[in-house]
Amino acid sequence: MYKKLIVSIMLFIALVVSVEAKQHRTKPNILLVLLDDVGFMDFGAYGSDTATPNIDKLGKAGAMFTRYYSSPLCGPSRASLMTGQSPHQVGAATLAEVLTDEMRALPAYNMTWADQQQTIASRLKSAGYQTFVAGKWGIGDIGANLPHRFGFDRSWVLDSTGSSNYRAKSYLPHYLEVEWYEDGKRISLPEDFYSSRNIVDKMIEYVDEADPSKPYFGYLAFQAIHIPLQVSPEFINKYNGVFDRGWNIMRQERLQKAIALGLVPETTTLSDGAHNDREWNSLSDREKAYWARVMQVNAGMLESADFHLGRLISHLEAKGQLDNTIVIVTSDNGPEYNTLGKTSKPAVKAFEKFWMAIEDWDVSYENLGQEGSLAAIGHEWASVSAAPFHLFKFNASEGGMRVPLVVSGPGVEANKGFVDSRAQVADITPTLLDFAGINYNPDEFYGRSLKPLLTGQSDNVYGENDAFVFEVSGTAALYRGNWKITKTPPPHGDGNWHLYDLAVDPGETTDVALKHPSLFQDMLDEYNAYATDVGVFELPPGESSRKQLVINAIKGTAGNYWYLFAGLAATLLLAVYLLFVFATRLIKRMGNS
Repeated sequence: MYKKLIVSIMLFIALVVSVEAKQHRTKPNILLVLLDDVGFMDFGAYGSDTATPNIDKLGKAGAMFTRYYSSPLCGPSRASLMTGQSPHQVGAATLAEVLTDEMRALPAYNMTWADQQQTIASRLKSAGYQTFVAGKWGIGDIGANLPHRFGFDRSWVLDSTGSSNYRAKSYLPHYLEVEWYEDGKRISLPEDFYSSRNIVDKMIEYVDEADPSKPYFGYLAFQAIHIPLQVSPEFINKYNGVFDRGWNIMRQERLQKAIALGLVPETTTLSDGAHNDREWNSLSDREKAYWARVMQVNAGMLESADFHLGRLISHLEAKGQLDNTIVIVTSDNGPEYNTLGKTSKPAVKAFEKFWMAIEDWDVSYENLGQEGSLAAIGHEWASVSAAPFHLFKFNASEGGMRVPLVVSGPGVEANKGFVDSRAQVADITPTLLDFAGINYNPDEFYGRSLKPLLTGQSDNVYGENDAFVFEVSGTAALYRGNWKITKTPPPHGDGNWHLYDLAVDPGETTDVALKHPSLFQDMLDEYNAYATDVGVFELPPGESSRKQLVINAIKGTAGNYWYLFAGLAATLLLAVYLLFVFATRLIKRMGNS
């Protein structure tokens, strides 16, 4: 009798284990791919001159969003991406590099997560998923919120806003070095390191080590195409001559492509761009050659990232896993407009030259794309990358926040094409939980699941009266239906609120606040309620994130290189002392004579 009971219990346990294993196997794997500073039309499928065949193939097999929004800065976007919440709700409302002391004292800006902070990884892990991350992390203060504490089984990450792509070297004066971690421990990079290649290699390693009976979540976060722009000549030279037409012509071309592809309405017009944009034809031949080459490096770096992503996709296909893997590819914000080493402001230029000389960076034509190059595309090319929209990263404009989003995999409606429905970065976490079949309380998230839209059950997840908000260091936007209110501080805006009808004017060229005063006021009231609820810090007039970035950079440089300044001060004091001694003796001699 006991034997029969034991056998029955064992059979029951085996059945339960078998059913559970089958459920695990039927759950989809998830691959979340985040690129850095990629503009709305930078993928080939969105109309770019850059070749991204692997991303394009994924997009054409699934869905490509045309109204997907991120924060205009990387750290807040990544916080939302990982949590499904507003950056202010999780204490990462801006970058650590642009914080004032006053902001740091506020909950929305404390830059440090409590141990109980839930992420997409911790939620999926609780449901039986294996969880991995490789690449740029960059949420909050350096080292404060490492992924091994928040649900990731394996992690190999850069915890910084950026770095050299060839070694652990800071691209900002704030820091002497950048920090890479594996599973929470500081590591050194291999001698032959290149970011896109090694990040993908590490993800392949984690996938190969995974238990095949359980699903996994892989978060692959490229450094590309964040500054510094660096890639091997084989990718750069593919674009010889492509950008010689210059930014004025190519921005207009992108508008026409966007209209032809149906990405924007035919009524779309281009904004005037940044206040200090130069006409391409005003440049010398040497300047044209330089800036065309910079954009070649930018394009080559993005193609390189796509190439290495393709290695991972091919690996999953060879393992028979791709058909059961949901793949999401997107960007953390719009294109970077910085021009390190090329600024026209004398004081900033002198400071940059001093720091770049110490750290052995340069922006010469001959070195573009190579290990020591710190070049960036600048605001004119950034306006091309963000076309047909206004402005770029750091601004709550369409160019700073409307970025590509590609989704494909099991359950996603095949060949859905371009999707003209509103979506935002906080939607990704609930969407993935939904596809994984994990129950959750929708009230826990600022975002919404996009699954009904992706599976063809609904055309929209946001109704005409549903709003969402972005705010970063004084630049802000609220979206409701096709309407948007936004403000941008100087130098790229006037600091005032404006109302735009994105259904006809996604280029943000015509403020219609005076035509719709009631709507304008209602949306302002909704924004103010949000700002009060999450604890937005209002920057004083005349202040901006870019200004604070420079201030903090100078402070960081003074702290990092104190010995140089101390030496300089000592040398000056010695010179003054010797001059005093010489003058005293000279006066004595003159008196004696």
